[in-house]
Formats: sequence, structure tokens, C-alpha cells
Amino acid sequence: MSRAQIQTTARRRSATGYARGDETRLRIIQAAVELFGANGYERTSTRDIAARAGVNAPALQYYFEGKEGLYLACAEHMAERGWALLEPAITEVRKRLSGKIDRDGLIDCVCIILDRSADFIPMAAELETWARFVAWEDLDGDRAPSSACAVIDTRFKREVQGLFFELVGRIIGRPADDAETRIRVLTLGSQVSVFHKSRQKALQAIGWPEVDAEGLQMIKKIIREQTKAILQAARPIKDSKISSAA
Repeated sequence: MSRAQIQTTARRRSATGYARGDETRLRIIQAAVELFGANGYERTSTRDIAARAGVNAPALQYYFEGKEGLYLACAEHMAERGWALLEPAITEVRKRLSGKIDRDGLIDCVCIILDRSADFIPMAAELETWARFVAWEDLDGDRAPSSACAVIDTRFKREVQGLFFELVGRIIGRPADDAETRIRVLTLGSQVSVFHKSRQKALQAIGWPEVDAEGLQMIKKIIREQTKAILQAARPIKDSKISSAA
């Protein structure tokens, strides 16, 4: 089922059938993401998803035209939810890049993206479920619809990671696909990802039970300061033997 077919199904109305019910549809998707993430595509039944969502099994056929449509709708949901959070920052950065911008301006753009990315930190539990969903695609192989995670990869790798590579490359005077550029991007991004991938250890080291609003602002402030210091000091490695990425 294509993305267009999913969207057409999602918009479908029926005066005598199920009410469209955005809330019900979302509940089904959330239940499906959890179960697909826990058990994989092959081992998850539509009956189990319906039971978790508190709906009748035919509702899944009505909203998504079956298991495959629901699986792809889950990927679309994750991509759209993540993009909704990041889009204002990406739009702001692209607007700045369309005009005259100096090195400090480029560094500010990197800070804007990282600052917005930090807003995912309070969503840790949800992101963990998403990560399990994505991980199962490799494990399930050909048994799961292959286009699901491509929806997520296309949106985030091309739009967000690609822009990040461009910015850092321009700051240090190297191509976006250069190994040094990509290493710097990965290490800068780890300032945020540590609160996702090693959340409990990070909070334990800080002495926090959770990241509240005040804590989030502190994290953002420190990431911004560190990013500016790192990039202001960064210069291309002269005569480096590091080759560009293939």
C-alpha cells in the first residue's frame, strides 16, 4: 500500500459505518506501534492490536485496510509527529541560509537545530517505543513492509541530517560528505542523544529523577554554550589523511 493510499483511507467517511474518529484512529496507531515494537510485524496480530486499542477488529480494516496499511500508517505517524516538532527550526535555518550569512550565523543555525532536537527529551518513553518499532524492520527482513521505515529515513535523514552536514561542513570548510564533517555532526548530536540512548545512566549521573521543564532549559543552555565553543574553535584538519565518505 502506497503513502497516497494510506492517506486516502485515513480520509474515508461512511455515514452508516464507523465515525472517522481521529481519537480512535490515533489510539489504534499508538497500540500498534507498541505491539509492533514489542513483537515485530510477523508476530503481531490485528486481534491483539484491536484489544490493546479497545476497538473491534473490523475497525482496523475500516481505518487502515488491514495490517500492512496500519503498519505503514504507524511509520507515517512517527515521521509526521517528529517532523512537526522539528519543522519550525528547519524552516528558520533555511530562511537564514537563503540570505547572507557568516560563520557565526552558521553556528547559530546548528544551535537552533540542536535546541529544537532537545525538545524530544521529555518524549523519552515514546521515542523508546519508536526505536523498538524501527529495530524490528531489520529483524523481520522481508516479512515486514519494506517501505515503512523508508518514510522515517527519508524525512529525517534528507531533511534534518543532511542540513546538519551542510552547516557543519560550511563552518569547518569541508564537504558535507567528508569524514571529519560527519564525525563532528555525530559528536555534536550525542549531546542530545545521550538523554535518549542512555537516559537512566545520564539522569543517575546528574542526580535527577526526571527531566522537568527547568532541567530541560538547563540542558539546552549547556548544549548551546558547548556547541558554540566547539564550532568556534573548529578548523579543518590540514593535510588530513581522512578521506571523504564514499
